[in-house]
Amino acid sequence: MAKSLEDYKSEKRSLERQIANRRNQNARISGEIRRLEAAYDKMGKIKRSNYDNADKVRDNTKLDKVAGNVKWRGKYKDQFDNAMKDRATPAAKDFFNSIDEIQDEIGRALDRKRGEYNTGSSILNGLNRAWNDVSGIVRNWFN
Repeated sequence: MAKSLEDYKSEKRSLERQIANRRNQNARISGEIRRLEAAYDKMGKIKRSNYDNADKVRDNTKLDKVAGNVKWRGKYKDQFDNAMKDRATPAAKDFFNSIDEIQDEIGRALDRKRGEYNTGSSILNGLNRAWNDVSGIVRNWFN
């Protein structure tokens, strides 16, 4: 049995609701991403600007944001290790390690949210294509 015009109109309304819901979810996720990025940057700022602790640890090193599975090697890694062993007090090491662990956890949460947003965007694109198809069928029904 073929679909009627009412079936297509109902499908179109359903797709419009799904699109609106997905847009709202993507907006919510986007807000969460912005908050996580701000928190990540704040933690980095604490590491960079707390001279009593962080400078003792990062003196003569160039610490950059490193991707999750990338190994940090070479001259700067050696300098960092030396700074950690020789110059930093146990309190400074604890401070740096705690801040670094928090920043890493925020970075992992940020990566998960970005993946969730990308998936939501893909779903939204599919829903929009389906809506366009159904809208075209409804328009063509009268031609």
